[in-house]
Amino acid sequence: MIRAFNVARGVHTSVLLLVMASLAACGGSSTTEPDPGPYSVGGAVTGLESGESVTLSNNGGNFLILRTDTTFTFSRKIASGSTFQVTVDSSPNNQVCYVSNGSGTVSRDVSDVMITCSAPPPSYAVGGSISGLNGTLVLRNNGGDDLSLTSNGAFSFATPLASGSGYQVTVYDEPANQDCTVSGASGTVSGTVASVSVSCTTDGWNHPADLAGKLVASPLAMAQDQIAPQVAMDEYGNAIAVWSQSDGTHTQIYMSDYNLTTPNAWTHPTGLADHISVAGTNAKSPQVAMGRNGSNNDAVIVWTQQHHSSPTFGKPHIYMSEYRGGTWVHPAALTSYISFPASGVEAFEDKAVAMDDLGNTIIVWRQLDGTTPIIDAPQLYVSEYRGGSWNHPAGLTDRFSWPGRPVQASPDVAMDNSGNAIIVWRQHSGDGNSGKFLINMREYRGGAWSALVDPYNNLSISPRRSGNFSSPRVAMDNNGNAIMVWDQAVSEAQPHPYYPGSDPVEITHIYKSEYRNGIWVHPANEADNISPAGLNAVNPQVVMNDNSEAIITWEQPDESQTLQLFKSEYRLNAWTYPASLADHFTPNGGGVANSALAMDDNSNAIIAWRQFDGFKWRLYKSEYRAASWRHPVSLLDSINPGVSANVSSTPAIAMDNSGDALILWSQSDAEALPVNQQAFMSELR
Repeated sequence: MIRAFNVARGVHTSVLLLVMASLAACGGSSTTEPDPGPYSVGGAVTGLESGESVTLSNNGGNFLILRTDTTFTFSRKIASGSTFQVTVDSSPNNQVCYVSNGSGTVSRDVSDVMITCSAPPPSYAVGGSISGLNGTLVLRNNGGDDLSLTSNGAFSFATPLASGSGYQVTVYDEPANQDCTVSGASGTVSGTVASVSVSCTTDGWNHPADLAGKLVASPLAMAQDQIAPQVAMDEYGNAIAVWSQSDGTHTQIYMSDYNLTTPNAWTHPTGLADHISVAGTNAKSPQVAMGRNGSNNDAVIVWTQQHHSSPTFGKPHIYMSEYRGGTWVHPAALTSYISFPASGVEAFEDKAVAMDDLGNTIIVWRQLDGTTPIIDAPQLYVSEYRGGSWNHPAGLTDRFSWPGRPVQASPDVAMDNSGNAIIVWRQHSGDGNSGKFLINMREYRGGAWSALVDPYNNLSISPRRSGNFSSPRVAMDNNGNAIMVWDQAVSEAQPHPYYPGSDPVEITHIYKSEYRNGIWVHPANEADNISPAGLNAVNPQVVMNDNSEAIITWEQPDESQTLQLFKSEYRLNAWTYPASLADHFTPNGGGVANSALAMDDNSNAIIAWRQFDGFKWRLYKSEYRAASWRHPVSLLDSINPGVSANVSSTPAIAMDNSGDALILWSQSDAEALPVNQQAFMSELR
């Protein structure tokens, strides 16, 4: 018995060991693993009335139609760890259905999604009243349901809203010369809404009503493009507009004036022969400046023109017309240029001109300092009018910039009321292939220009030699204070939100230097910029008034990488800057280009620009008056005429200190071919 017992026990032990070995081979544990799925998703619908149906979907598909209160299960199962999202894809005709427990992560069969259907809440109209409207106004509710209105009185949107829902009434488009504001614009619907009030006021602007409203009517508007108009205005509203246009053979410079020739009226050219440039060669790129005080009505117009009719010998040079003591003096011949007349030496188009209140004037331009463009670098040259006479460059060696280093891009010049001046430009540092174009500056203070500095050693403006500088601009007030702006490429670290990778990213930002109370303050380092991080900022512009207030604008993509306009302002002795790439003032939906700005001594300001509305380039403006900005309400809120007409030029703006203002631009003069580019003007007087 003992032996038998021992044998039986031995057999039992062997079987047990065999079972354990088998379990070990299967994973070493006898515990049951979780079921990996897939799992079903479902629930129940309640409250569905007879004859109604509701369509559900899971994760945007797997549609399921239910026609009665019942439990339901979607046909497609979902793997463990996957998410589900049950939505009402189509509601009953006379009911609304809501989903609860409709989303989550699957770890088992889901059966608690609840669809509750009931009668919809009552709906009510949303509306109010309009006053002061003169034209066509388009309102929106909650971003849609557009309502076009042409008369004052009561209005109501076409689509009623359910009780408990919100409403938000906004202006989508307004008449070109009116500003419309909404009060009582938002709230929650609990009955008929009739409390929205829209008030429209005329802003005084006279915009072109249609494509016939050109700056100059026939005979100038005859199959000839009017290109890149410019404008200047003094403190009393006297104004000069200039542009280039073909006389039928060559491009010439034309001029219109307000109140200089005819009191309180515009005087325009009488025909294509009535130009101010010398006949026989092409003239282009005019610029104009006026003295601000209007006591003498001084003005200077400068342009570039071929100095000889021969295509072989003719080179571009700088010409000017002057208005002093009530009389215009125009160039008498093609030899009447102000740039140095060395044979074969050409001047470039990118010039600048400034005039102070006393009529002192500075003209600055780029010109080759020799006859071989590959060897002889473009240099900066300056003509000055001080004390009643002009001082022009004596020769090619009479450079304003450091010799041997090419000057690139447009220079800029600004003057105050005491004859002080600043000229800024972009010049190569000179250190071979590793060199960069750097920002350079010279000042006229105390009756003399500051010393010329080698660009290689000129790091006082910005400490980063490797930056790709461009587009320097400068402005001064009548107290000698000044602001200089430019764009510069700097390094942004990874991880980068728009350009991910392993290496730092070069991003262009906007920088400024300020001269206040006799001291320049330049950027302290690369991080000392004024544009939001992330995307390239370019083309800065700057303006100051005599109260030392200032505005800086620039172009930079928003978060959707659509080019927009941003601004910084200096008011009440403090700067404000954009908080992020969403902090732009131009309408969403289309890219911007070619902006301009102006400011008067009463803090009023105007910014104008081109922007693509999805079909064509239109002209827009923002205006600062009565201590607040008024921006376009949408891409429909443009100021230029026409439906399909394209704006082709950078706008030009001028303001006086009485609130008057002018905006000039070129655009197509017809909706379909053939078209010409003609000058148009918006005027506020």
